[in-house]
Amino acid sequence: MPTREARGPAEMTLKAVLLGLALSLVFGAANAYLGMKAGQTVAATIPAAVIAMALFRLPAFRGTVQEQNIARTAASVGEALVAGAIFTIPAFLLAELDGGRPWQSLRGHYWEATLILLVGGLAGVFFIIVLRRPLCVEAGLPFPESVASVGIVRAGAEAGRAARLIFSAMGLGGLIQLLKSDKGFRLLREYVSGYLRFSPSLVQHFNFRRQPIGQVRHAGGIAWTTPSLSPALIGIGYIIGPRLASVNVSGGLLAWWVLIPLLVFFDPDLPARLGGEGTEEVIAFTVWYNVVRPIAVGTMLVAAGHTLFSLRSAIAR
Repeated sequence: MPTREARGPAEMTLKAVLLGLALSLVFGAANAYLGMKAGQTVAATIPAAVIAMALFRLPAFRGTVQEQNIARTAASVGEALVAGAIFTIPAFLLAELDGGRPWQSLRGHYWEATLILLVGGLAGVFFIIVLRRPLCVEAGLPFPESVASVGIVRAGAEAGRAARLIFSAMGLGGLIQLLKSDKGFRLLREYVSGYLRFSPSLVQHFNFRRQPIGQVRHAGGIAWTTPSLSPALIGIGYIIGPRLASVNVSGGLLAWWVLIPLLVFFDPDLPARLGGEGTEEVIAFTVWYNVVRPIAVGTMLVAAGHTLFSLRSAIAR
């Protein structure tokens, strides 16, 4: 009978699979919450590798590097599938088709949703095979996530330090949530917002012959808010870095401080046609919901198409 040394190190063991399932549930739930709240998800490859490394170093739970890799891979694939689900499945509940919604509730379409996720997961595996070379090999990325995860697993001392940082950040996030939640001490507020109202003014309008055609009374203001004291959003900002975070902030500023005021200024009757008459806050939200948001969706679709088009030669090879 072959010895353990002859069979090689343990890899697909029960504890590795169970830990991978547990990490997949935790990171999947976290990604579902973040995606619904902030529209942004984060990859769990590196955090899962660090947590698996820390747990498999415990005396009662000691495991091999191969077992750590199994747990990390299961967690990464699970949270990635959830990230794809939260941006697709709710569309069947929100979209309107021929005067009705395709799905009235998720409970009655559980197996259809499961089939969609199964097909999406298999399609993801296929695209990983196709896009691995142009995105990871030929792109010259210094630290793709999988490479960084392998480095963390191999560097035991660094992984121990990273595990302390991760668990410390989890404790700090829990403390902040406890201090601001209505189910905790409620000593802090998540954010403070307001509306700075401007004095109304009359603007003279002219035709193309520079003849006055009437006056329009304009009254508005500027919405302001403090940064959100949310552990989840703070963590997202730290992970994606200042460059990508500034892109998100600039998109919000462009929408609320440029596009919405310009649309209302040049077409004062637009809110009434959209059914959003009332306070300035209601008018701004109505214009954002019906006009600005579709512009943002179109921008993302064009960006996705441009990315695929730029990779056409690498994919063909």
